[in-house]
Amino acid sequence: MVEDQTEISVEALRTGNRREFARLVDRYSGPLYRLALKMLGNPRDAEDVLQNTFLKVFQHLDEFEGRSSLSTWLYRIASNEALMLMRKQRPEITLSDTKTGR
Repeated sequence: MVEDQTEISVEALRTGNRREFARLVDRYSGPLYRLALKMLGNPRDAEDVLQNTFLKVFQHLDEFEGRSSLSTWLYRIASNEALMLMRKQRPEITLSDTKTGR
């Protein structure tokens, strides 16, 4: 399969162009999945991060200011999603745990 090397159009994405969004997903799914997998070490969690990343992109595309590249914005969202998942999965440490030395 030959990858389409044309630039992803943010304006087309903002107008709801489904074909352009599909191109975005096709182009970045692999790299974003690998980033999440490297951070989390769990394929299921990496898939969740990938899905949440594209959902956030879809919901917040109007907030993309273009001060960075689209790919930088995508990677930042994906890494933030992975970090949030890690925080949720981390056991809570209570004040009593610190007093007892746990």
